[in-house]
Amino acid sequence: MNSILVAYLQSIVANKANYIEYPFSLLKSNLQIEIKFFQPFAAIHFDKNKETSTSFVFYFPPSQEEIYLIYPCVEIYWQTPLDITQFDEIRRNNNNRGQWNSSSEANYSNAIVKDIQIRE
Repeated sequence: MNSILVAYLQSIVANKANYIEYPFSLLKSNLQIEIKFFQPFAAIHFDKNKETSTSFVFYFPPSQEEIYLIYPCVEIYWQTPLDITQFDEIRRNNNNRGQWNSSSEANYSNAIVKDIQIRE
């Protein structure tokens, strides 16, 4: 299954020009697999409230011991950094540890894609 997933994610990266500078909702609507989990990242060392990228995962680990099973995943870099506190709030309010749901989808849908990479 992982080799099939890697090949599929590689095809997304190969065609990333179709998604760059467009809202995430375009990529999401074209995905042929279901997002299970998201993990925001803040890479601006002087402002940790800015979410510069987000990993979208297609397997939700039932325990911390299985966290390594989330790979491969796709990492989306945002054209304009997002407010990470907003997405942390979604994770806390839903008590879902980052499980993908309608609240998270609604909040990411208008974010503009800057780049797409695979994390293995």
